[in-house]
Amino acid sequence: MITLIIVRHGEAEPQIDGKDDKDRKLIKKGLKQMKRVANFLDDLDYTFDRVLTSPYIRAYQSAEAILDELGVDDKKIETFNELSPEKEPSAFIEKLKEMDNTTLLVVGHEPYLSSLIRAMTGGNVELKKGGVAIVDYNPVEGKGVLKMLLTQKVLKLI
Repeated sequence: MITLIIVRHGEAEPQIDGKDDKDRKLIKKGLKQMKRVANFLDDLDYTFDRVLTSPYIRAYQSAEAILDELGVDDKKIETFNELSPEKEPSAFIEKLKEMDNTTLLVVGHEPYLSSLIRAMTGGNVELKKGGVAIVDYNPVEGKGVLKMLLTQKVLKLI
């Protein structure tokens, strides 16, 4: 069984002509959202073995902010091209078959993350900016269960 803590990146700079989308950085609000995610994970005693992000800067920065807030400095952030927003989730799901009995923090983008959750669980969801989904996935059976889906609005209330 693999537990995936799936996080959509925090609020980022607006899209500007001439600036590549992958180079957009988190803004202050986005950093605050990721701190909120980290505090939620800490409150529920979630830990993870690996940290995987898309190669986009805002996803990487989101993972960094979560690790910083948790005081975790022994985890390396791994960028996976399979988590790029223009990719199909099937390539990442294939990678999951190489892993087992692990917990992953996965940071990426919409609509990719919703498609990933749907491919693993059958659930039709939307992950808002700064949102968190927890999925237990069995790579042998190719089936998963959506355990939790939270927005920033809900995280603010916790």
